[in-house]
Amino acid sequence: MLIVGVVWSPNAGGRTRVAVDAVLGDGRVHELADTATPDVVAAMGEADAVVFGSPTYRADIAAQLKGLLDQTPRGAAYESGDPLRGKVCATVLTGASDHHFLAVEKVRGILGGFFGVQILSPGLYFPSAAFTEDKTGLVGEQRQLAELHGRALVELTTAVRSSKWLRDLRPLV
Repeated sequence: MLIVGVVWSPNAGGRTRVAVDAVLGDGRVHELADTATPDVVAAMGEADAVVFGSPTYRADIAAQLKGLLDQTPRGAAYESGDPLRGKVCATVLTGASDHHFLAVEKVRGILGGFFGVQILSPGLYFPSAAFTEDKTGLVGEQRQLAELHGRALVELTTAVRSSKWLRDLRPLV
């Protein structure tokens, strides 16, 4: 099973990457700061599941991640490809404080409604206080929560892969 992480952060290897790594365990991560959009879209197409990670800015995902989603085909008649079709996705957002946690619902709405993916619930949001002092890991309970989401993502992906009906769902419009 291949689970891919897609992370946008102005600081490659920063807190958002740390949080996505905690969910993924051994998955591949593509940082948008270092990887061309076509390569990321191709990696999403090869994956069984995708974890999207972004810091939050004014209670929204980073413009670069939104830009990637804007450029990702979803199987419309005028597009070639639909790399997220039949996939499971999870969301991991980071922010300075708890005040931006609702941004998780915005990106989940885009993924579920616009792309028709199956989404692991709930989405994760980690404020600065969730990280170790040196910002290289998540603290106890937060680390356990990320690992739990990683295991649940594998289980949900297995269920979707085994269901023709769930794999065949697509956006309505």
